Amino acid sequence: MSPTILDEPAKELPIVQAGLLPERYGYAMQTVFLEYVRPLLKPGSRILDVGSGRSPTLAPADRPAGCRYVGLDISADELKAAASGAYDRVIAHDITQPLPTDETFDLVLSWQVLEHVKPLDEALHNLRIVLRPGGTMLAQLSASFSAFALLARVVPHSLRVKAMNRYLGSAEEEKFPTHYDRCHARALERMLASWSAMTLHPYYRGAVYFGRWRRLQRMYLAYESCIANRDVRNLATHYLLIAER
Repeated sequence: MSPTILDEPAKELPIVQAGLLPERYGYAMQTVFLEYVRPLLKPGSRILDVGSGRSPTLAPADRPAGCRYVGLDISADELKAAASGAYDRVIAHDITQPLPTDETFDLVLSWQVLEHVKPLDEALHNLRIVLRPGGTMLAQLSASFSAFALLARVVPHSLRVKAMNRYLGSAEEEKFPTHYDRCHARALERMLASWSAMTLHPYYRGAVYFGRWRRLQRMYLAYESCIANRDVRNLATHYLLIAER
């Protein structure tokens, strides 16, 4: 479900350099994710990769020595499609239900998965249970009130998948139904209030969805730049979430 994270320039960088997108599009969100992940990768760490499917968030070469890397996904078929050696263990399970494992983890990773989960509060509760005291969850997710999320609520999933394949080049097999269940700043802060610490980094980066329609993109960017300058977090397009048990 989630792509292997690669530390590489943002695809939008040439468009930013041409002056057609704001500077906030000039770096890859994956790079920021990696910057937060790296200090947490200790030798012997136990890592749970949530929604990882066929492509683990961290490639084996990027993992610390002696770590145990467990992949969890609702789809057994997705996990079976992973390359040999991608995981030390796989768990096919819905994270809105208590996890069928006695293992505890130092680190839970989730890249662009939680927007697919409902009810989200149950999923976060279950992930907290399998984190050891002092363990960290690092997750990136798309937000409920982004333009693309609002559109997703009215356009059937099958049509959205075909449109994203045609206009954005997204592989159809990598697109799954989305719920955007309380994926906004105010709700996330409430759901994680019982954790020992929580940091939420908002992004305002939805213009790529309008790239084929330059006039519409300019109109959208005027709106997005306004909320970005005011840091209206509830209207962000994505969040990077760091929570400690």
